[in-house]
Amino acid sequence: MNERHRRKRLDGVRFVLAVPRSVWLNFRLLPAGQAWRLPLMVSHRTRLPNLSGRIEIRCGRLRAGLVKIGFNTAQPSDFGRDRTQLNLRGLWVVEGDCAIGAGTSVEVAEGGVLTTGSHTNIGPRSLIVCHSAITFGEGVLTSWNCTFMDTDQHRLEDLGGCRTNPDRPIAIGSSCWIGCHSIVVKGTRLPDFTTVGAGSAVHGQFEEEHTVIAGNPAGVVARGRTFAG
Repeated sequence: MNERHRRKRLDGVRFVLAVPRSVWLNFRLLPAGQAWRLPLMVSHRTRLPNLSGRIEIRCGRLRAGLVKIGFNTAQPSDFGRDRTQLNLRGLWVVEGDCAIGAGTSVEVAEGGVLTTGSHTNIGPRSLIVCHSAITFGEGVLTSWNCTFMDTDQHRLEDLGGCRTNPDRPIAIGSSCWIGCHSIVVKGTRLPDFTTVGAGSAVHGQFEEEHTVIAGNPAGVVARGRTFAG
């Protein structure tokens, strides 16, 4: 059996194992009129510690497997060992097909809004922590071990007791590529057609499209560039 056939057979086994949990998840989070189409597919190796929030699907064409959670792998990931996690206490808005890689942890806090545009692909072993708002445009592709946090997850106060580090939204434009081991923190805005170099620490409001940003802290290192796969 060649590698292609082996992988195809393995994907089939993973799909079968995913069906019971996926059926339950769809009817747990979606209206019955949407749930029976099974737009949410979640691997059997996904933890679901809190599902008090909700998912809204806002795209014209609903189909089975529109959102895949915990399946995609890459070089450093191991499907048999990595555990994906969805901790949904806020709102996840789905605007098209989306894939969340194996071993990725997604946390949407109460009051938080996560939005994923069509053709969004979040790489394996990544982390999304949304307490305010995190938006991914269309065609966003991230590599493995990427972090997106719109919160510090702790409170800092001045001597008068006023908070000095409030949560701030993150907005990732369409057709962006985020390299592996990158960290995107609160208050970041990336325009369309932005490429982020591996290992970058990204913060700030970037306005110019078709750029490459990299470094710690990240800055523009090249212009007139577009990620081509």
